[in-house]
Amino acid sequence: MVRVVVVYDISDDRKRVRLANSLKRLGLSRIQRSAFTGKVTSSGLKDIMRICELFVTNESDIIHVFTLCGFDWSRRRVFSRSHSQVTENVVMV
Repeated sequence: MVRVVVVYDISDDRKRVRLANSLKRLGLSRIQRSAFTGKVTSSGLKDIMRICELFVTNESDIIHVFTLCGFDWSRRRVFSRSHSQVTENVVMV
C-alpha cells in the first residue's frame, strides 16, 4: 500500500464534481476542496492515474498525483483554526 495525495484545479464545475466522486469511490478522503488522500494498492494507483488522465481535457485543467512513503506522511504538519478538523499532527493556531 502507498499513500497518495491528489490535488487538482479543474475549471468546469460538473467535471470537478465527477472527479471528486470518482476519487471517493476509489477510497480516497477529501482533505481540502480540491485535494484527496488515502492508501491504495498498486492497482488502485493505476486506476487513479487512468481516471485523472480522463479528466484533463483542456489546457486549464491540471491534476497532481503524489505518492508518499509512510515516513514522509508522518512528517506532514496540518495547520488549522477549526476544531472539527483536528487529526494527528495538527497544529492549532
